[in-house]
Amino acid sequence: MPKRTKNRFKQLNGNFQKYLQRNFKGFKHETREVQLAVVDMILQAPTKYRVHVRQGSRFGWQELEEKFGRNKFKPINDRLGLFHIEKDHLGREDWSFVEKRTKSYMLTNKVSDLRHKWLSRGYYRTTELLTEDGDVIRNMPMQAVYAKRITDTGVEVTREGWHEAHVEPAVPINDSKLKLLAIRINQMLYAHEFGIFQGELFHPKPAPAYLEYLLQEIRMHLAHANNTIQKGHIIHRYAQSKSGRLYAEGLNLQNASRPVRQAALHGFYDYDIENCHYSILAQMAQGYGYNCTAINDYLAHKKAVRVSLADEFGVSIGQVKQALIALIYGAVFAIRPKDALPDILGGVEIAKRFYDNSPFLKLRNDIKGARSAILKGQTVSRQTIKNIRGMTINTVGEDGKKTPARQLLAHLLQGVESLALECAHRLHPDSIVLLQHDGWTSTKPLDTKALEMAIFDGTGYRLEVVSEVINCRLDDALADHPEEAINPNRQSTISPLKTIVFKGLNAS
Repeated sequence: MPKRTKNRFKQLNGNFQKYLQRNFKGFKHETREVQLAVVDMILQAPTKYRVHVRQGSRFGWQELEEKFGRNKFKPINDRLGLFHIEKDHLGREDWSFVEKRTKSYMLTNKVSDLRHKWLSRGYYRTTELLTEDGDVIRNMPMQAVYAKRITDTGVEVTREGWHEAHVEPAVPINDSKLKLLAIRINQMLYAHEFGIFQGELFHPKPAPAYLEYLLQEIRMHLAHANNTIQKGHIIHRYAQSKSGRLYAEGLNLQNASRPVRQAALHGFYDYDIENCHYSILAQMAQGYGYNCTAINDYLAHKKAVRVSLADEFGVSIGQVKQALIALIYGAVFAIRPKDALPDILGGVEIAKRFYDNSPFLKLRNDIKGARSAILKGQTVSRQTIKNIRGMTINTVGEDGKKTPARQLLAHLLQGVESLALECAHRLHPDSIVLLQHDGWTSTKPLDTKALEMAIFDGTGYRLEVVSEVINCRLDDALADHPEEAINPNRQSTISPLKTIVFKGLNAS
């Protein structure tokens, strides 16, 4: 295997490496490259991005070979005792090529405890951020968006778009608000431990495992922001996907839990393209002669539809929104717990009832008709179709099978979404500090009508931009998020009564 180019902006925490050298038996005897790869795995394992379909965390074999070398990870894991790997009924490490399922990795108790103990104090000291080679990063990246993107075949090519404006890598965080949220979470954990929870009359009480995860996530962001490059900022790097979407890498606020993101960006301004996916789909279908009756009716009465479905099925409005978006991208109509809708809605029985809901079925049928009209109208060249970004997707896979229609549609929709985001950023490059898929965060209020016109001029789609001041109310921050699918790697074996309470805090 050819040597992989090391990531110059991986941003590995130097303080955590030093902590493990002092407290993790055998760690200091490993090479520097192995130490840093282990640091990365331990910090990433409990995150949402790494959740395995069964339990624990997922790390692909190719990724492990890139980090450690061919067949090198197993002896390192055996020496250090990093992870338990799930076994099948025959005692073999369990994975499946057919199901596209990697092995499941569970942090051992000693490693989980080391991580937890470091996080409880890791934000106190300023840290150097390191590359994968162990070099100290001393300068801010000139541009947050990588100049290259990776194709399906693994070839690096020039990214599409984002050439005219500077995308700011450093996102400032409100550390005081994050610390206050951590204190509030600690209070709730105390209340859970002693069986006293105030507030269940107003909203469901969050699960303790979810609260513990949020607490660790807050500490991760605080430790990362206390860096020598630009203190008080999270440095973001975005990679472009094959559809044009920008995905933030490493620790970032794009993928942070909503309460954590709201606290970190408290006082800034959030902007979203209202019903982005459905609005693009309806207008795209109209261009190919298909009128989306059910979708247009939903867009005209979106709030009422969401509230009605949430009340009828006893789920949150957020869950309803996720289910409706998943429907566009081919949410599976089945009753297996790991299929999209049962997973989003919290159970098989609720999903069954959703499947039989008349408005829901009308939307599904309308999406199917729109998708058929849109794909029929595409120009196919060398078994590829191109989205508005100019980025292609193969209509036939390497295995000779046709690419699912839902993937082709997603490629087209996300191309418009990506271009719309760039049009908005182009208008205010100095104040927009965080890019999300169908929205952005600004340090100051922006003219939504001007943004909508810029998006229309750049894409030809009329999309509504809505905004709100980000205001993290500590008592309400968790009201709409009582539970979350928990990766067992997130849970700590240490009592919340032993965690450190923040000192010397002044709220802004």
